[in-house]
Amino acid sequence: MNRLALPLLSLSLFFLSGCNSERIYPQKDPEGAAVSHTGYEEIPQRVFPNDATISLYEERKANHIRSLSSKGELYTVLPKGNSSEFRFEKNPVSKTLERQLSDGYILSYLYYDDGVVKYNGIADKGRFSRDITDETLFFTHSTGKSITSYIVGHAICEGYINSVDEIIDWPMMSKTLYQGQPLIDLLNMRAGDKHTVDERNSSYIMGSNVHHRHMGLDTIAALLDGTEKRGRSLFYNNFLSDVIANYVAFKAGDSYDELMRKVFQDKVKVENPVSYGMHRKTFTDGDITEYFGTPQTLASYSFYMTRFDFLRVAKAMMEDYQNETCVGKYLKEIQNRSEPWYRDRIRAKDAFFWLNSYAQNYGGQFYLKFSGMSDRNIFGTEGKNGQDMLIDMDNSRIVVTNSANLAWDVRTYILNVINSGKLPE
Repeated sequence: MNRLALPLLSLSLFFLSGCNSERIYPQKDPEGAAVSHTGYEEIPQRVFPNDATISLYEERKANHIRSLSSKGELYTVLPKGNSSEFRFEKNPVSKTLERQLSDGYILSYLYYDDGVVKYNGIADKGRFSRDITDETLFFTHSTGKSITSYIVGHAICEGYINSVDEIIDWPMMSKTLYQGQPLIDLLNMRAGDKHTVDERNSSYIMGSNVHHRHMGLDTIAALLDGTEKRGRSLFYNNFLSDVIANYVAFKAGDSYDELMRKVFQDKVKVENPVSYGMHRKTFTDGDITEYFGTPQTLASYSFYMTRFDFLRVAKAMMEDYQNETCVGKYLKEIQNRSEPWYRDRIRAKDAFFWLNSYAQNYGGQFYLKFSGMSDRNIFGTEGKNGQDMLIDMDNSRIVVTNSANLAWDVRTYILNVINSGKLPE
């Protein structure tokens, strides 16, 4: 990848200019009927849907989660009844945010600053066939990769994994390129696996025409039999984060459920159930392997969570970092071990859609060193269609967005808020 040639000052000015140059994409046919762009539950990222279309896909999301549950393909951690509470201030006037929540694409907006939720925004009631509420489950998408990394930190602190430098010794994966690698290379997306993944769709492995979650990891291990690592260049992909999730399940063994409860019940203190969609149990070349149906074949990074539980996760990460707990030291280590991200992304015409466009480094499944703020300790996560968290470890600021579509400027709603501590006017 080409390194960005712009000097830091220019980057900072480009980044901060979002305050005055927000790109606004209106709905297509705002009063029209719903449009089914795909048969799936997620709106494509280059579509500007009307409210009826958003309603259609929100219903599909809810049905998808119910379907997974009915088929036994949903791993769930229930709340313990000890959920952490928040202090709130009255929302300040922000016509920009009000416009977005009344007819834009952001469905939930939370701004947390130094112990207080200073903006608690949710899409206007009556916009959709199903109102967005505090109980609505949002897909984390790739923000779940960062949550999986946070679980890795707990696995290290509980003694299931030695360190980020642990050399992977995994019988189920012993004949694949992952065997013998340091865990840090997987966490940094430098596993040398580009040749095993469909680059146009990183959910397809080794020429398979089946989504990787429709196969058990034991079946995928057979597909990867004989593969070897090729270098360690950055290659961001979806499947690798599921490998990490299942490695945690393998290392935790019979204590996996206990580990997950410690993360979500005891540390994050969720208010609502937190789930992920599991891999399916599949035959491998017509046979059942010795690993068939075990937790190390089923885990994924794709969580379903409520808006305030997103915030609770981000807050827990921040407090671990600030208090230098064992997990906080893990977060600092992956920050220190981070490596250059795709640095030419900021120059793309659609850069303002993507939080990762402004990251200079990537480490431990987090985006780091944001343009204009690279001297600050800021961790970013980004999920498809705008399921984002930006955490300022220095100033105790967090912005969490849940969105129907990428049709809003991340500079205006996330980066500039974290940078200045001020909401858009």
